[in-house]
Amino acid sequence: MKGMKTAQYPVFAWLRMVLLFGLWGGLSAAQPMQAPIRPAFGWGEYMKFRVHYGFVTAGYVSLQVQEEPVMVGSHPCYHIVGLGWTHPGFDWFYRIRDRYETYMDTTELLTRRFNRHIVEGGFESYTETHFDQAAGQARYIDHKKRERFFEVPAGIQDVISAFYYARSRYDAHSLQIGDRISLRNFLDRKTFQLEAKLLSREQIKVEGVTYSALKFDLLIEEAGMITDGSTIQFWISEDEQKLPLRIESDLMIGSLKADLMEVRRME
Repeated sequence: MKGMKTAQYPVFAWLRMVLLFGLWGGLSAAQPMQAPIRPAFGWGEYMKFRVHYGFVTAGYVSLQVQEEPVMVGSHPCYHIVGLGWTHPGFDWFYRIRDRYETYMDTTELLTRRFNRHIVEGGFESYTETHFDQAAGQARYIDHKKRERFFEVPAGIQDVISAFYYARSRYDAHSLQIGDRISLRNFLDRKTFQLEAKLLSREQIKVEGVTYSALKFDLLIEEAGMITDGSTIQFWISEDEQKLPLRIESDLMIGSLKADLMEVRRME
């Protein structure tokens, strides 16, 4: 299976998509930029998600805020690590061990660096993106150590930092049904927009726990880059933590889901 593309296997393409975009909350475009506020997350926070089709578990995704700040240049940063891996029962068929890292400024909650290490089947790649927020520039380094520079808009985020930024920036209780929230992101040498529409407020049971939640539709500006255009919906807890509870994508038969199965907070 060497060289096999993930997109040929929708379950595994979806596992990557969950790690990249499905756990994203958003920032209301109608809300003005504010002074930095207290993050909705804390040092050492850990979340784990089960990606499954019915009763069949395909893999897992985890997100963890490391327990101490890391300096990137002169900026103290949250170091946040996202992992995606297949269930051992699928490793013989198509093994995934993906790692995504963001270094997010502790004062402005803006990305300063993003690392991406992909190990999927017989394919492996490592890239880095260094963000100069003041200059509006991203320095992209590919797996062959080649550098390229790209102009980026003010306040640009990577796909992991966007989620943590969004959790801290919007007020879950003030959003109205039909509101659209959006944020610009940089990935794979491109700037694109993620947008979500609030569909409803509802009670949802996830891994045996019932939550009050906000339900959204997720829209990706360049949907073909990640998915085949399928409808993606996600649920966020309607509280101060704004935890991602579930992401779901309908298939011709049934649906794929990623459910929050574990959360730990150190602070």
